[in-house]
Order: sequence, then structure tokens, then C-alpha cells
Amino acid sequence: MALNHQAHPSPFSWGRYRIPTEDPLVLRIGEVAVFVRTKQDEIWISHLPAPGDGPSPPPPPDSHEHWERWGASQSPDEVEVLPLFPDRALVLRPENPFHLLPGARARIYVRVPLWIRLSVPGTSGGTILELPTIPLSETWWGDYLEGETSYWLPIRARRSAPRELMTGDRIFCPLALANEAEEELPVEQILLRCRHLAVFRGQESLWSDEVRVRYRGEDVGSELEMTGRTPREAPGAPQLTPPRSPLTRGFTARTFARLRRLPGLGLGF
Repeated sequence: MALNHQAHPSPFSWGRYRIPTEDPLVLRIGEVAVFVRTKQDEIWISHLPAPGDGPSPPPPPDSHEHWERWGASQSPDEVEVLPLFPDRALVLRPENPFHLLPGARARIYVRVPLWIRLSVPGTSGGTILELPTIPLSETWWGDYLEGETSYWLPIRARRSAPRELMTGDRIFCPLALANEAEEELPVEQILLRCRHLAVFRGQESLWSDEVRVRYRGEDVGSELEMTGRTPREAPGAPQLTPPRSPLTRGFTARTFARLRRLPGLGLGF
């Protein structure tokens, strides 16, 4: 895998980088700039916001308090940078909710803001830092007795994956939805369990494996399957990052929820 000594905002430059001995290595991905340098047997990392419309990344911090220090068993000269999904599930809310009639199917595409994992490669290395390229708001999925803390993500629920939307800080995730219940399915909120998804490098974008959701009814829930393979939109794409929590088979879980509205205010939550 090629080594790189310079700042590189390209979404396809994932891999190992050699850390310069003088100025820090600068990596700009999405709206974050990451700085990496070494001091003796330590690796120092800092990160700052870097708006996408700026001409260049911000300068590295000059104060020690803005750097995180990591000791290593030997002086590190490389760092590995890989994309991965957020560390929690995502509550997806389509801007324009839709319905699936009994027996209906739909394939939608979700653009998920990626996280960055920095690690020291080799048997004596390990993960140093994980950070989001775009901060996400926390929310709760479930009821008052049972549920989980998740991230909130408004989506368009597009029926296609246009090329102009393929950017370096997003992962395209295809969802194949099937309503196998006897009643209609309101698609207002979807829980995406992204910890079980891998990241693949396509020609023009990052992709996840396909998520197949078969809705069986409100009381039964949905049968879920993460295929573990490259989607048909990116045939032959190599896997960059495995799932945080791999699955060997499908499972059944609550995946859809209706928006609850406050009477007279038109607010949903």
C-alpha cells in the first residue's frame, strides 16, 4: 500500500501514511483536519474543524494542550487511516415519509457521515483514535422501559445514488425494504444498525453492504440481514473496514417507528 507524506483530502487515499520527521502529517477528510506527528517513542494527534469551502486546512495547533499523546512500544513511523461507521445505531428520518402497501418493496439509499479510525499498524500497534467527520445529535430509540441511545440523522431516502452526491465524507448505504405484513407500513423512522456494516471502496464513493429489511408486522418486528458483500452498485469493490460487530446470520428486531406528534403543534419526535 502506497505511503503518502502530504495532506490529501481525496476519499480514496485510505491506508498507511509515513509520518514526516519535521512538519506534522496533515489529513483533511470532510469537515475535519487531522494532524499527526511523532516525538521520540510517542505519537501526537490533534484535530480541528476544517469547513469544506476553505482554501486549505487550518494550521496545526501550537499549544501542547491541544494534542493527544500516545506512547508506543517503539518509535512509530507510520499511521493507518481507515473509514468506518458511527459507533451507535442511526435513527433515520426521511424528509418526506412514505408508505409501503402490503407486498410492496422499495430500495432506498442513505448517505451516512463516516468516522475516521487512526491506528499504528503492526503487531505492536493498535487503535489510537476514532472521530466523526461530522458531529451527530444523540437521540433515544425505543420506549421508556427499553431502548438504546442512538444518533439522529435526517435523510432524503433517495431511490437512486447520483454521482454528484458521492463525496469523501459519506458512505452510501443501500436499504432493500419489503413489507411482508398484511397492513401498510409507514416509513417515518428507521433504525439503521450500522455497527454490523462493512465499508467498501467503490470507484467514486464508499459503500456499505446491502441491508435487507423484511417487515413482518408491528408485533413481530422486522427480519434483518446484512449481506456482508459488495452491493450491486459497486461490483468488485474491496473491503476497507470490517464491521465493528460482525454478524453471521440474520436476526429479528424493531426497525420502524411512527412519529408521535404533539396535538395542536404539528411537532414530531
